[in-house]
Amino acid sequence: MPDWVTVAVRERVEAMLIRGLLAAAGLPVRLVGEALGEIYGFHTGPLGIVQIQVPAAVTEQARQILGGFQEESKNGG
Repeated sequence: MPDWVTVAVRERVEAMLIRGLLAAAGLPVRLVGEALGEIYGFHTGPLGIVQIQVPAAVTEQARQILGGFQEESKNGG
């Protein structure tokens, strides 16, 4: 069982987008805290926060992908 590392903390909708981005790159990914949004209907604010985690072995790769995603978002891409 791998050690999981949190690479980002986002609101639920953005976390799901990032999960898809990392999964498309072939990385294992899991969302921690997503169930709270489903159960209680919180999708924004403090109770809608989700941790995006990947195995420790692919942490750097995930951070590079996220860095590119964040840069593209800033540039309106």
